[in-house]
Amino acid sequence: MEKRNRIIIIVAIITLAIALSVIIATISMVVKSQNKEPEQWVLHSYGNNVALYNGDRIIEVYGSIVLDTLPEEDKRLLDNGIAFESKEEAVNAIEDYDG
Repeated sequence: MEKRNRIIIIVAIITLAIALSVIIATISMVVKSQNKEPEQWVLHSYGNNVALYNGDRIIEVYGSIVLDTLPEEDKRLLDNGIAFESKEEAVNAIEDYDG
């Protein structure tokens, strides 16, 4: 009987260790995904100006760019949002408007 109890305790400890490992790995993946910036950068109209978005977050508002002074096509593009793969590309593009 004592040997059977030891086996049950050992199996319970191993099961608990596996469960804790899975929980820790899951928590780690969730934390990493929350801290990861979305890969898409978007220039979008913001009031009468332009803002740089990363996901849903506003990274920077370019107050020196006034939409009312831009051509209609540029305003339309910015109203819909212009996506870029990197922040550098978006910043380079904003220089065309802020030039």
